Amino acid sequence: MNVNFLIHSPTQPAKSQNELEPKAEETAELKPLRLSEKDMSKLSGEEVREEQEKAALPPHIQKMVEKLEELKEKIKEEQKLLEELKASDAYSDEMKAELVTQKLEYILGMQTQVIELTKNIQEALKEAGITDPGILLKALA
Repeated sequence: MNVNFLIHSPTQPAKSQNELEPKAEETAELKPLRLSEKDMSKLSGEEVREEQEKAALPPHIQKMVEKLEELKEKIKEEQKLLEELKASDAYSDEMKAELVTQKLEYILGMQTQVIELTKNIQEALKEAGITDPGILLKALA
């Protein structure tokens, strides 16, 4: 028993060759859309999550976290300056060695501050009763 399925298929009018080819105007207007990282994070809801996590922290802890971020950024800048100082030939060897030593001591001091501030943030989070691991990691990252 042969069944012809074409009988039950909806019919579509035949298109001419001109209708099948895309028009030059249409193809010229179609360009790929590129989103910035900020737009992508906005669309994914990442920004909202970050704001909610920050809002979950008490204001005094938020300030501590901001100070921690500033210290880490300052350490990166100082390390970059240290590398430039090491590569510089503007100073005598003795002077250069002394400047490098001073810069290293300064960086180590800031790293000590980071460690102490991290401990203080941990204690403040415990006192505030915040135990969510996501918030803890975000605050200390």
